[in-house]
Amino acid sequence: MKKYKISIIAMITGMLILGSCSEDILDVPALGRYVGDPDPNAPMDYAMVNGEAIGLYSYVNMCYNNGWGYSTYVTLNVASDDAVSGGASAGDRPEYEAADKFTLDPNNQGTIALFSRFFGGVAKCNKFLDSYPERNKDTVLRCRAEAKFLRAFYYFNLVNFYGEIPLPLSSTSPGDLPQVPRDTVFAQIEKDLIEAIKDLPASKAELTPDDLLITRATKNTARALLGKVYVYHSTLLGANKWAEAKAQLDAVVNSGEYQLVSDFRSLWSSNNEMKDGNPENIFEAYYTDAFGWGWSGVPRGNLDMQLMGIRDLTGYPGLDGGWGFCRPTQKLVDAFISEEDSIRLDATVVAEDWPASIKSWETQGKLQKSLKTAGASYSDPYDGTGYWNGKYRQDEHPINAQMYAQNEVIMRYSEVLLLLAETEYRLGNEAKARDYINQVRARVKLAAKNSSGEQLWNDIVKEKQLELALESVRYWDLIRWNMAATEIPNFRVDRKGLWPFPLNQLAVDPNLKQNPGY
Repeated sequence: MKKYKISIIAMITGMLILGSCSEDILDVPALGRYVGDPDPNAPMDYAMVNGEAIGLYSYVNMCYNNGWGYSTYVTLNVASDDAVSGGASAGDRPEYEAADKFTLDPNNQGTIALFSRFFGGVAKCNKFLDSYPERNKDTVLRCRAEAKFLRAFYYFNLVNFYGEIPLPLSSTSPGDLPQVPRDTVFAQIEKDLIEAIKDLPASKAELTPDDLLITRATKNTARALLGKVYVYHSTLLGANKWAEAKAQLDAVVNSGEYQLVSDFRSLWSSNNEMKDGNPENIFEAYYTDAFGWGWSGVPRGNLDMQLMGIRDLTGYPGLDGGWGFCRPTQKLVDAFISEEDSIRLDATVVAEDWPASIKSWETQGKLQKSLKTAGASYSDPYDGTGYWNGKYRQDEHPINAQMYAQNEVIMRYSEVLLLLAETEYRLGNEAKARDYINQVRARVKLAAKNSSGEQLWNDIVKEKQLELALESVRYWDLIRWNMAATEIPNFRVDRKGLWPFPLNQLAVDPNLKQNPGY
């Protein structure tokens, strides 16, 4: 159970500064800008600057602050072949059902929420950068760097979800900017991250305990994201940024700051996060169980965990129930079985009943008991796969019901290693590519791969599927590898993996052109 070590008043102040993140999110004026005239000559209160910078992170963990559909975690996992929507019925949470079945439309609450969430984050970063022009003061330089890092993070989500988008870079930008090519958006993301690296703290060692609690960015956070952006830019748009990707990802590895934790399952414990000295996690979405329902604009609990728990569960010692969403697929379980990967299967999936082919793993204690073995009672009314999310299982009991304290892991060191494996493979360095996937496999006691050519590529793809299952990575990977049509049920090729622009935005912005297939 997470202890709330940061000042509650300081945290609330930071999250509420620059406007309530819950009340105005669906009314983001002019996509990325806020009305007002910042005064760059006003006397500067450096504590206030720092507090406002903390507030910019509020869109990283915004999942349910103003209704349903904001969760990129649930959305991206059910859109992939890792999971299906689940819940009580097809109409239980239509945002996630539509993402899973590829029946999204421009009026779906999910597409409205995600668009508003990330452009709301852009808007606040733009206003911050306008309000605090660069001055030769460490506080300002560091906080401006954070604003650029976060603006890049928000735009990275937007360009992946929506493709060609408006690109406001100031709070005073016109409200009807034209859409720009994705290549232009990627170039701006890369520019922001390069500039952010210069002034961010050198490492986690320079962060205060409060900084670590909310996982504020460092140089290596930005380098890891920049390396990932270069990989996406290269595969989605053929930009050939492989050398640049290698340079950034190598810098993260060579810094010596990160390593793989020995216990894979422990990565999803609220007692093994960045605040606790976790050496693997690079960026997290911060959650706390300190507040219950009814609070607005403050740090919230991880409600995704309540959403994904086993419906009407009783009789399974140590495990609470939930609402039955984001259900792992048999295909995912079979992928683990094919590699005899009991360690990651055990950490990733909770089972109604383990398949007969691996029942012996349960008997040997390699897998936790299935619900049937434990004699548990539960319901499974819709989209039943026989499996539930194990990484974010409900085995920690929050102070306030349903407000779980476990952070969402957005990026960790093993992803850097697997991005490097892909990068080295693309650059023709197969020995290095093998070394990176074998580092990841060794942690879970799997034999090293010695493949080459096309088989090595297939091994990289599969290793990433197993290591990062149910971590919001698989969908974009399949899109950029041109594998979505063959791997994802119901995938709409005509939509090119993109979400629709919301009707409310199309109505007010004559320059916004709807994505194909909608």
